[in-house]
Amino acid sequence: QARALGLWRGKEVKYTNEAQFFLMLDLAILGPVGGHTRALDREAKAGQYPDGSDEARVLAALSRAAFTLFRVGAPHPEGGIMAEDLLRGTPLHIQDQVLARGEMQGCGFAGRLMRLDGFEMTCGAVAPVTDEGIDALLGRPATIQPTPSFLPALTPLMEQDAVALREAAKAEDFAARVYRTSLDHGLFGRLPD
Repeated sequence: QARALGLWRGKEVKYTNEAQFFLMLDLAILGPVGGHTRALDREAKAGQYPDGSDEARVLAALSRAAFTLFRVGAPHPEGGIMAEDLLRGTPLHIQDQVLARGEMQGCGFAGRLMRLDGFEMTCGAVAPVTDEGIDALLGRPATIQPTPSFLPALTPLMEQDAVALREAAKAEDFAARVYRTSLDHGLFGRLPD
């Protein structure tokens, strides 16, 4: 996971902050790369949680979590936020207190969403996505901008870009590529030397 994210230096993992470390954990637990199995699946296979228990329900929801790109919308009247799933073209109602802050409206993110008790919730890491990051994911030249003080709003996708991203999302390493792009574009701070 560290190699896929560019956080492997010599013979060890290096990161400069907790958020970078959480990206590696996300991949290891929820969607590893390189033919490894998910820690989540190994946990489920161990069968240590009784059927119907809260732990078993959460584990089942986590194993069905889907990785996507989304744009944060307005607050939802029942709590949480409205969002647009950029890969599926569908509306979302996400329960997440951090994303519900006013400065997040219009911003793009990537991460896994799980459905539990009728709500969509973020799980694992959530990575900022910018216009430059979308360009990089689509194979277009993308200028590396200075790390922003505030995350800029994400420009609505053109239909052909949405189609291309949906196709790219079918690859096993798509989450790692998105996380790596966010790292390379300085959205998780300075990278280790």
